[in-house]
Amino acid sequence: MSDMNRREFGRSGLMGLAALAFGDPKRVARHASEASATQASDSRGYRYIHLDVFTDRRMQGNQLFVFVQPAGLDTDTMQTMTRESNLSECTFVFPPEQAGTDHRVRIFTRTAETPFAGHPTIGTAFALAHTGLLKPGLSHTTFGLGVGPINLNLDWKDGRLAFAWMTQMKPTFGKSVVDGAALAAALGLDAALVRLKPDATSATSTERGVRLQPDPAPAGQEVNCGSNFFIVPLPTRKAVDAAVLDRAKVDSVFAASGMQRRGIYIFSTERGQDDATAYSRLLGTGGIEDPATGSAVGPAGCFAAKYGFVPPALREPQGRPEQDRGADREISMTFLQGVLARRPSRLHVKVTMSGAEVTGVQVGGASVVVGEGSMAV
Repeated sequence: MSDMNRREFGRSGLMGLAALAFGDPKRVARHASEASATQASDSRGYRYIHLDVFTDRRMQGNQLFVFVQPAGLDTDTMQTMTRESNLSECTFVFPPEQAGTDHRVRIFTRTAETPFAGHPTIGTAFALAHTGLLKPGLSHTTFGLGVGPINLNLDWKDGRLAFAWMTQMKPTFGKSVVDGAALAAALGLDAALVRLKPDATSATSTERGVRLQPDPAPAGQEVNCGSNFFIVPLPTRKAVDAAVLDRAKVDSVFAASGMQRRGIYIFSTERGQDDATAYSRLLGTGGIEDPATGSAVGPAGCFAAKYGFVPPALREPQGRPEQDRGADREISMTFLQGVLARRPSRLHVKVTMSGAEVTGVQVGGASVVVGEGSMAV
């Protein structure tokens, strides 16, 4: 029997069984049509804006769906919709729940709701500007996230949102790893490629004020600006590209330092042909690599500023008396991420320091609308 005959035989058999159940083929067709119509009438479409975040070019940066009219959705349904999107995160924008905030933004990954994430926060601001919920010229807004209120400063150009800065939480520097050889092995690198930083600095007090003096950085350290990441500096971009996680060895390194498993964000301040201050990756255990991680680049920027990885021209204001150096100052950095993922992203970081202490951090970037749609539930 040919393939076509088999299919026709199967189809006729199914129609025959259906006819026995419902009486005749016309009744079968009518029943199928009524079932389809009932399903359509029971569903509702929820509008979303599709954006690429931390870029001004479509098909680059990190993708995001922002559901701008999610009223009536429960947590399980929002989780299911995010999983259906197959993106790393989706956001759902509700009216404010807390005084001093303008919008309640809930962020979901494919597996769970998360209290904070970087590119969803920046991208949501652009989606609300696109739909008119953020009016042109508005200088700032405040989102209510799971982690608490997050302030955003907005820059406009020709009536369109051009750039958004989110103020992340003041960094907490946690446990560190000093065994560079073990960490290198866990990242699939030669031991010489970890903890190479001869000019790392910290601030110490002198009679004349605050002066910068050498202080070696750890091989890696936990830093939290809303989400906890393990930050690892590397000497070259080639080393950043070459890193591959050995999960068993990583778990062993974390256990030896009393840390729980968490995302590992690596960076190098080696300069390239671009104008980026740092070149970075979020290491994953498989699947699609995250092309832009705003919640990790804030901690990475704080680490880079605290331990002197930022080039001196950016670290120290020029033309200030020596006794004033090390006082309040702002350090600006641009991280290039997502190159290996073929979705290059530019994440901007501003770190405020007072002496050796990091007192604040902002993460910013652009976003571009790719399209719009409606998801039926």
